[in-house]
Amino acid sequence: MSKRNIGLLGILFTSIQLMAQNPIPNAGFNAWNTTTYEVPNQWMMIGSTNKTISKTTVNLNGFELKNDVMNNVISQAMNVGAGYPDKLTGGFAITGTPASIKINYNSANLGNDTALVIVGFTKELDPIPMILQEFIILPDGTGAADNSITVPLTYSYPTTGVVADSGFIYFTSSQGRGKPNSTGSISIFDISFPGGQTSTNGNLNIESWGSLLVRKPDSWMTSLDVYEQRVGKMIGQQDYILSSTEARSGLSALLAQRSITTANGTELIPAWMVTKDTSLGYADMGTPSFKVNQRYNSIRGYWKGTLNTGDRATVMINFFHADTLVGSGMFSQDNKTTVPGNYMMFAENIVWAPGFTLTPTKATIGAFLTDSSFQQASNVNSKIWLEDLWLDQNFAGIRTIAKTENNVVMTCFPNPSNGNIKIQSSKQIRNIYVINTAGQLIQSQLNVNENTADLDLVKPSNGGFTVYFVRIEGYDFNTTQSVIVK
Repeated sequence: MSKRNIGLLGILFTSIQLMAQNPIPNAGFNAWNTTTYEVPNQWMMIGSTNKTISKTTVNLNGFELKNDVMNNVISQAMNVGAGYPDKLTGGFAITGTPASIKINYNSANLGNDTALVIVGFTKELDPIPMILQEFIILPDGTGAADNSITVPLTYSYPTTGVVADSGFIYFTSSQGRGKPNSTGSISIFDISFPGGQTSTNGNLNIESWGSLLVRKPDSWMTSLDVYEQRVGKMIGQQDYILSSTEARSGLSALLAQRSITTANGTELIPAWMVTKDTSLGYADMGTPSFKVNQRYNSIRGYWKGTLNTGDRATVMINFFHADTLVGSGMFSQDNKTTVPGNYMMFAENIVWAPGFTLTPTKATIGAFLTDSSFQQASNVNSKIWLEDLWLDQNFAGIRTIAKTENNVVMTCFPNPSNGNIKIQSSKQIRNIYVINTAGQLIQSQLNVNENTADLDLVKPSNGGFTVYFVRIEGYDFNTTQSVIVK
């Protein structure tokens, strides 16, 4: 970037003006939404769930599972234990193998849906349940009081006489596995075994409750949101705090991997954030999320942190016109280049579709901390702070021929191309990674050990264009080139 002699007042005014016109939602990461969920201990909750009180029995607590028709979300609850989130490892201890199960519930608001119940019992670590059975709960009449259902359980284990020592139970608010039939809800108040079997740690009376603090950046979806949708809310299991006071002003976003202990070991969750359309229950790099009314030439922001060997930080933007991808840009850096210990600005050019001269209508931005494959979680010691992202009408630089650190000259040609691209470097190339606009690694060449390499990239099937980001690593340099395939 060229240096200019501008007074301090001019720099401040320009920065304030840029930020004031910046269309990126919550670009400074100062707006955070903090919600405290009240959740039943030992239960995993997915979807729209809340605490409710029995209409029939005074002061009897239960949980309500609601269907979300707009977003096609079915709410679920599962009793879990040490094997969380594997539901087949037993959620609660039990003495004996029950012959029946009794459930107190209220389905007066279930609408056109049918609730589904799955119950099972296991012995120690045997993966084969002695009982694995499912049944349904139908909707009662509108305004009906609480009801109960007692269902016989069929012993299905191949060896007779084995006594269960643990069990699990799983509720969904709709029998349809893909999406609900209606906006309805069912409340569960108490679960028991008429044969006299007991559970001391399963919270089957739904009376023990705790709080889960969830804090997330407004207008962004994080990898932890997705984990919550897949696995559920459970007290003590998730840490959503991604805000940091290590900021230039106010708060910043902190990206770091999270680990969750499951029956199969430790599950590592990559740290990422993507801007989100507030009317949608999901977010990804292929979904437009916020409006723009100008054509921009670069994306910029402030970052700092530390990266362990093989890890990388990436900030990516996609522009859309009538929901069609028309431009992209990507900043990506690994530990082979010095990561700033104090906040420094990064800037990368936007690559526009050939022939696209209009103004884009929407955009989506994602920030990722991953390993070198762009897919898996980073090392636990890698941490990246981001603050004050903005779009700029100035170019970050002209890179027809890229000169990287250590004066390495790099070219990718032809660009645009029909998918066949040649890479030439003045120094030996070690590894090549090709990333698409969704942030996915689609191709790699490892241990090239040559100064040239050829790429054969997939052409778009719709006759449009595709942007690929080619990450080229040498033994003492790395660079990212944007190439267009049409």
